[in-house]
Amino acid sequence: MQLPEPIIERLQRLSCLHPLTRVQFRLPDASDFYVILPPCGENGPLISRFGQTDDPRVVLEMSERTLDAILGGTLSARHAFLLGDLCYTGDRDLAAALADLFPVA
Repeated sequence: MQLPEPIIERLQRLSCLHPLTRVQFRLPDASDFYVILPPCGENGPLISRFGQTDDPRVVLEMSERTLDAILGGTLSARHAFLLGDLCYTGDRDLAAALADLFPVA
């Protein structure tokens, strides 16, 4: 899954608070993927790969349609969570910080 450039830029800013964090996306109706945030201040790329990673800091589970709506700005990540369309396990603070990265249009 290719994340939109504005989301990648926001994730790179988040790396200052959570360096080398692994975020696992589980999509039951599509391919799972994960993102590794680069260390703060390094110009290394954000790593995004299909599959599953070892020891993710947070796991986000949702349908591909829900992810598309969040990335497209038509659904708030917080609203999706409250509706039960997005579930997370792991670091609650990181999950909340991730929700703030996706503005609703």
